[in-house]
Amino acid sequence: MWCWGANSHGQLGINLTSEQVEKPIEVPTECERAIKQIACGGGHSLLLDAEGKLFSCGWNSRKQLGYEKESHTFQRVWSLSGINFTNIACGWDFSCGVTDDHFLFVWGSNSHGQLGLPKNYFPDEVNPTRLHVNACSVSMGLRHTAIINSKGEVWTTGCGRHGQLGLGHDILRSDRFKKVPSLINISHIACGQNHTVAWCNEEKALYVWGDNRYQQLLLTYDKYRHIFKPEKIDIDAKQNVKKIISGWTHFLLWLQDGTLLTWGKNNCGQLGNINYHSGKIFHVTLPDNRKVKDIAIGSEHSLCLADDNTLWAWGWNEHANTGTDIKENNVFLPTRVSTENTSNITGIYAGGAHNFFITDVNQKETDALVVHEE
Repeated sequence: MWCWGANSHGQLGINLTSEQVEKPIEVPTECERAIKQIACGGGHSLLLDAEGKLFSCGWNSRKQLGYEKESHTFQRVWSLSGINFTNIACGWDFSCGVTDDHFLFVWGSNSHGQLGLPKNYFPDEVNPTRLHVNACSVSMGLRHTAIINSKGEVWTTGCGRHGQLGLGHDILRSDRFKKVPSLINISHIACGQNHTVAWCNEEKALYVWGDNRYQQLLLTYDKYRHIFKPEKIDIDAKQNVKKIISGWTHFLLWLQDGTLLTWGKNNCGQLGNINYHSGKIFHVTLPDNRKVKDIAIGSEHSLCLADDNTLWAWGWNEHANTGTDIKENNVFLPTRVSTENTSNITGIYAGGAHNFFITDVNQKETDALVVHEE
């Protein structure tokens, strides 16, 4: 496992804190099994191994690590031992995990009800707690959470002041998961800073709601400043989606044929081009006709693994987020990340301003990394 980027809270797990780590370095870990997934929050990180065991490190101001003290190395979340997790996610300062029987555990900040726990009965900082909700997929934003259940329904909780809950003008905050009306057979969900998007593979349709300040919802800002109920957007993609992910105000959409689309705010180059125009979809292309193998996204930067085992990044670079040789605060075009002397990269992950990738040399069992695609 390798890491780089912001490390002011020890979120890289390298047993020290620093403003930034400029180039990928190897991460020591007590995890003895294959790494299945890594999730990154504002200043903390979660790690899930192939046996469903959970580890965490970094910022712990709101108990988002799942234990009491801050840690600068990945430590086992012992309060959740014996539970087999299949998926994990981080918000700004809160966390969650989905179990093999589709229950949701949540912990960390519940300041806006983003954990789905009634504020009259739970404090603002919550230890790991199991919810009686069915969850197959989950995404977390700045102060809200969205899940897809086994029926393909979307349920949301937390802050909805910008419409990001999708529950209408009358529900601008919730401390319990509520069903978003009219959405069925949803296959993918992604939360941004103050917005949410969903994709239906059956319809080949994109649904958007929440803040549209930078036309990140692909609607004109003059008419649609905030969207309080899901709006269906035709992006003319007549195929299934492998992955849709959101930064604070930009998106990456990876289609089944390998096409990579992006849209939203581009002040830092997070769309991979020099065009400042919002409300338009762009194709991201890698040099020399390389194909996309995986994608990841931070708050304002993007990361892409190519089919030739090269790694590319663009966007916000203030904390060496991109891992490139470019010293400016912003990187506007896909630029090679220095990954010399590393084996085959099998997965990439990004958060607020930090990143991880794992290689096959970390795989101590024959079970390979499961890359989360639909």
